[in-house]
Amino acid sequence: MASLSILNSESDEENWVIQINQMSSEANHSILKIIPVCIYQVPKSLSSAKPEAFAPQLIAIGPYNHFCPKLYPMERFKVLSAKAVLDHFQKHDLKQIVEEFRNTATFIRASYHKYLDLKDETLLYTVAIDALFLLNFFHNYLNEKFSGSFMAGLEDRVRLRGVKLTKDAIIRDILMVENQIPTYSLLKILVLQSSEPPHLVQDYLGSMLLSFCRQHSPLNLTHVPTCSEAVSKHHHVLDLMYHLVVSNAEKPETPIPVQSQGTSVSQKSSTSEAITISFKKVKCALTWTLNSMKKLKDVNIPLVKPIKRHLDPVLKVSSQLKTLSSHPKLSGEEEEAPLVVKIPCVRELHSVGVFFQPLEGGNMAIEFDEKMGILYLPVLKLDVNSEVIMRNLVAYEALTKPDFLIFTRYTELMRGIVDTVEDVKLLMKAGIIESSSSLSVQETEELFNGMSKSIGPTKTQKLDETIKKVNKYYQCRRKINFFRVLTEYVYKSWKFFTLLATFVLLAMTAIETFCSVYDCHRYFKPE
Repeated sequence: MASLSILNSESDEENWVIQINQMSSEANHSILKIIPVCIYQVPKSLSSAKPEAFAPQLIAIGPYNHFCPKLYPMERFKVLSAKAVLDHFQKHDLKQIVEEFRNTATFIRASYHKYLDLKDETLLYTVAIDALFLLNFFHNYLNEKFSGSFMAGLEDRVRLRGVKLTKDAIIRDILMVENQIPTYSLLKILVLQSSEPPHLVQDYLGSMLLSFCRQHSPLNLTHVPTCSEAVSKHHHVLDLMYHLVVSNAEKPETPIPVQSQGTSVSQKSSTSEAITISFKKVKCALTWTLNSMKKLKDVNIPLVKPIKRHLDPVLKVSSQLKTLSSHPKLSGEEEEAPLVVKIPCVRELHSVGVFFQPLEGGNMAIEFDEKMGILYLPVLKLDVNSEVIMRNLVAYEALTKPDFLIFTRYTELMRGIVDTVEDVKLLMKAGIIESSSSLSVQETEELFNGMSKSIGPTKTQKLDETIKKVNKYYQCRRKINFFRVLTEYVYKSWKFFTLLATFVLLAMTAIETFCSVYDCHRYFKPE
């Protein structure tokens, strides 16, 4: 079977040769060194769990999806929105904008990872229309202090349609990895169209983008750059949102105030060691008693048969105690930190006295106070768009920073601690999750459990250390709880166990004496 080709005609072949010559030229090579690839197609390894979260569902932005048949019906809507912007400024029409873009085709191509099988003019018209549409959409987010003098009264095509679901779908599509265009193209159009100085135009655009990211980001933004930096230091709107979310990743961690209450770490450590020693002693006693009872049960002597009927429940309880005492979490054995986050859910942590408190900051601000048993987590704002935004932030991080998957690690942590609806309710009560009225508790729980596991996250030292502290605290408290149960139900019943052990010892002695006189081999054969 012949393989598929991107070339369908002779003109396609000619266009391909022209583009290859352009790409291999010295001038273009120097441009490729300056302009990094920043717009990618999402590979199937990242999108297979939920492909619709990465493929635009309503509107196409940029050359990757511009000519997709199912999205092309919205082209008329985009053109009308673009014309509204041009009519507002009344300086250039679409053709003039494209002519001004003529010398930037190489720069635009350099931003895309995939080979663009488009002629320069087609590419420039595509970017111009989409950039004008985005300006029409983003102007609603412009800071009020700017709105009076810039783009005021611009016709809003989204509002004219009057469908909120349409606006939510556009927001999701704008923040998809494949649906990006360089911020440079938006700035160039505004500089051409506006009569304001270029530095003010850059501030206007930065204000729109920052306001858009602040309103739709799943995490609170602590470090907010200037409006000028939002444009000059970030390639596109998804890149801006990602860096706003993980902006404090390389900064010193936020110190947590030390409070005087609570047990010290050294005291907990010594308590844990004492409990472990007690477990070992109990385990030895249980093992000896259990083995003796099993031997007594196998004896085929009529005198012992009435006793054997009462051994089954005792053996069952003893076996459970033995299994519990040998559990790795209760035996003092250290476990290696797994690559994928393994952590008790919110409900389990809450049952051993762990409290949850919101902490202002990005995901790197996550901390655990061992003295007070408080896990500090950033506030997470969820709505109908959150899942798509979070999945695309994870995918963008994997494509651009494969050695530092901090946001991916954060989503793994949240998926680890949220198992049921009850976990979501506890986090909402603690103020960690702020869910809009459009998103039910059940949908919030499904959002976390449905997050893709297709990425193998790298270890992030600070966050992994916090997870290790939480697990250690949980295991220690489990040991303490088990010790209390052991004290209440075992040590208080020491008379019964003493009597039982005495009976077993006497029974074994009697059997040994009996067998020293008579041949007992036939009695010890299993029934």
